[in-house]
Amino acid sequence: MKIKKVDAFTLSELLVVLVISGIVISITFLALQMVQKQLKEIQVNYRDQQEIQLFERVIVNDLNTRKAIFKKEENHLIFYGMNDSISYTFERDYFIREKDTFKLKIVNKKFLLDAKEITSGRFDAASFKFSQSFSTKEIFVYSVKDSEYYMNQQ
Repeated sequence: MKIKKVDAFTLSELLVVLVISGIVISITFLALQMVQKQLKEIQVNYRDQQEIQLFERVIVNDLNTRKAIFKKEENHLIFYGMNDSISYTFERDYFIREKDTFKLKIVNKKFLLDAKEITSGRFDAASFKFSQSFSTKEIFVYSVKDSEYYMNQQ
């Protein structure tokens, strides 16, 4: 009687394949975690950019439609008009405009009146520097003045 040999994998070959498969799967999970972390950072950065753009639009509108005063001791910004006023309160990691909260960290803010920096009082231009996860962004807003303003200066 002849013994027929069956073609099959040995136990050591199966163990080598199992170890290699485990290494490939663990590398795949590590790569997936890195991609998810980067995606989360991109989403946070995008949200911050959206908040900055919204803040820029709102403050430009407020600055061009109302008179502006900065109170340094209270860290408070007030825009007042004929019928209403809008206030901004600056905190450490966010600031509040009326009932809106902007979740942005302002690192530095400067207020200018006729191109001269002021510490408190009326202003016609402002610079805000924001801290973000990837970079810092700075915006500069100013009040558009008509020729009558400049003619009355003389």
